[in-house]
Amino acid sequence: MIKKITFLLTLCFACTQLTSAQTIMTEGFEGATFPPTGWTSFRGTNGLGVTNDWIQATAPNTGTYSAANQYENVTGGIAEDWLVTSQIDLTSANNAELLFYAAQSYGTDYGSIYEVKVSTASQTTHADFTTVATYNETTLGANGFNLHSVDLSAYDGMMIYIAFVHLNDDGDNWIIDDIEVRSPLNLDAELDNISLNRYSLASTDNPLSFNIFNNGLTAITSLDISWNDGTNNYSENFSVNIAPNQTQTLNHSTQINYSNIEEKDITVTIDNVNGGADGDPTNNSLNTKFNTLSQSGTKIVLIEEATGTWCPWCPRGAVGMDYMGTNYSANTALVAVHNADPMAVAEYDNGIAQYIGGYPSGVVDRFIEDVNPAQGDLEAAYNAQINELVPVNLSVGATQTGNTLTINANATFYSNFAQAGANFRLGVIVTEDGITGTDSGYNQANNYAGGGNGPMGGYENLPNPVPAAQMVYDHVGVALLGGFNGEAGSIPTSVTDGQTVSHSFSYNIPATSNANNMHLIVVLIDQDSGRIAGAFDSSVPQALSIEEVTGIDSISIYPNPAKDVINIAFDASNGDYNVTVTDMLGRTVITNSYKELFGNQNIELPVSQLNAGHYIMTIKNGNTSYSSKFVVSK
Repeated sequence: MIKKITFLLTLCFACTQLTSAQTIMTEGFEGATFPPTGWTSFRGTNGLGVTNDWIQATAPNTGTYSAANQYENVTGGIAEDWLVTSQIDLTSANNAELLFYAAQSYGTDYGSIYEVKVSTASQTTHADFTTVATYNETTLGANGFNLHSVDLSAYDGMMIYIAFVHLNDDGDNWIIDDIEVRSPLNLDAELDNISLNRYSLASTDNPLSFNIFNNGLTAITSLDISWNDGTNNYSENFSVNIAPNQTQTLNHSTQINYSNIEEKDITVTIDNVNGGADGDPTNNSLNTKFNTLSQSGTKIVLIEEATGTWCPWCPRGAVGMDYMGTNYSANTALVAVHNADPMAVAEYDNGIAQYIGGYPSGVVDRFIEDVNPAQGDLEAAYNAQINELVPVNLSVGATQTGNTLTINANATFYSNFAQAGANFRLGVIVTEDGITGTDSGYNQANNYAGGGNGPMGGYENLPNPVPAAQMVYDHVGVALLGGFNGEAGSIPTSVTDGQTVSHSFSYNIPATSNANNMHLIVVLIDQDSGRIAGAFDSSVPQALSIEEVTGIDSISIYPNPAKDVINIAFDASNGDYNVTVTDMLGRTVITNSYKELFGNQNIELPVSQLNAGHYIMTIKNGNTSYSSKFVVSK
């Protein structure tokens, strides 16, 4: 009976905590109207700058949009750009506070003063506002945005307006998102994030860490954290010291390790906060997916660069992409996504905008966002991704009828995706090198002209703008097959380890394009995260050569897949034969010659030295060539 009474008292305490919380206003700038209804934007007292320089931007902390104040280069002082909320009712608030996420978009070389002001009198009279917080953000924070909290308790019981003011004098954009005005709970631990490898080889320890955010008013000193895989539960008590509005990263002592091919949905849960019930249990649990792999596929890093001929700093991106193509061609797939110029593809341009804060910029594997496309930054992002395990091997073949390519994208999976669903899609990105044009839209703006901004791969020796006649554009994304997020239904909802899934796409090569300069980049996109789960790059000529040509029926290749030896059976016509095996990156891995063959032949070709994956076998006899795909499994 005593236990039951204690439990009821705990429940009542939790109810009291929940009812004391109050979200008064939220704004994520996702609406069709900007500024949001009831909000306003205007200039500061000196009148410098553009009247409505706050815009709805596709550089969010969450969702699709944020609010951004654009850089202004003004003379005679500092431009003040104000964005002011509609009236906020704090008449029933208790310990009111403002939370918002902010970033500046260009990096550590830039940074201006940002202020938060409050008025109890009017929405548009500058003198009625009092500064309550000042920031000088010169960094972007670990994930692009910093969380800021502003104490508004002095305004409890009042009606207020809040102004976000950018003193815009140093070449940056100030971006804000996910604004919340609230009366916080006394005790509120929030599980903010789980960090766990998405994929692992069997019998490998995988650390599990999580961010605990103190969403309340009282310091968090202890809590229990458990993880559960649907069968087992592992709980651990942590002694901590997390101040209000602060985050602490913790590591669970029980790492995640499975000896077999497993598909797991891992649930992490907070409990027993400061020895009792948490004020808001609805934010105490998160889920993440985890798979062990029978093997890892070949890792290809997808780099998508946002650029435009109008952009005077974008030569930096062109030089950076060429550097990556020269030094890391075997393990990169490169796409230049153009904006507002003759090479722009609207769907691609719109899709990539969510990952960047300006131009030039880039995104790596649709995971590392807003990357400076200078060669050092691209190289660092590549190094951060190249050792990732990949749950799939991708390949591509094609046939051509007239100008129409029929493209066969293939995905061989190395884990089971059934329990939680295989939420993947295949897509093909078509790129073209060597694009030129004659009209002014192909002129490249160039701030590196004259060398005043340092060397930039030879652009310092070219004029501003560089005339179209002197420009050749490479890696240009010219088509998205299946859309930016991939084609729905291209991967079934359930796949098993070792299963190969194929999907066909069609592309009409424009008369102005040269197929020999084109690439087909196959991508497997994880629809849960938007990340690239796998990528593969093939030139169009290589993709065409992979498809089995007329006469291949006269040659038998078995077993396929093979482990140790593959047999080649064919009827030789008294001649010398060369057998070449290349991997899917075009690298030659086997070359054998056979002299004076005649009649029925059965050649045993050892393949045990090859890694598991897809390969292309080419058999040549004089001017006759046969090609076929085969798979090595382990």
